[in-house]
Amino acid sequence: MPPAHRAATGGACVPRIHLSARSNQQAAGEETLTRDRAINLLLSGLLCGVLWEFWNYWSRAKWIYTVPIMQQWKIFEMPVPGYLGFPPFAVECFTMCVFVRALYASLTSERQRGRTIAL
Repeated sequence: MPPAHRAATGGACVPRIHLSARSNQQAAGEETLTRDRAINLLLSGLLCGVLWEFWNYWSRAKWIYTVPIMQQWKIFEMPVPGYLGFPPFAVECFTMCVFVRALYASLTSERQRGRTIAL
């Protein structure tokens, strides 16, 4: 792999939380990201990642990761740094869930008022 591609590999897994965080802050209501909820999300994301990779390891049609760093340090099939992506992904899923729920609530409230909604 050329050196330029090695440097750009990490950008593919950068969380996109910032895209929906501001709109969630305005529309979320009771669905806020408290300290306890953040810890629970991060730990559950890590647990789901470990289980995902456990099942991947034993499957016939498994993913085989070829990343340019730390190939020798693996847990199941994934290099150890790959597990760092699962906790932020859980938080990202939560923010997207809150965003979609708020969007749905605003669309249904507009529909109940008899207004036309264009997306």
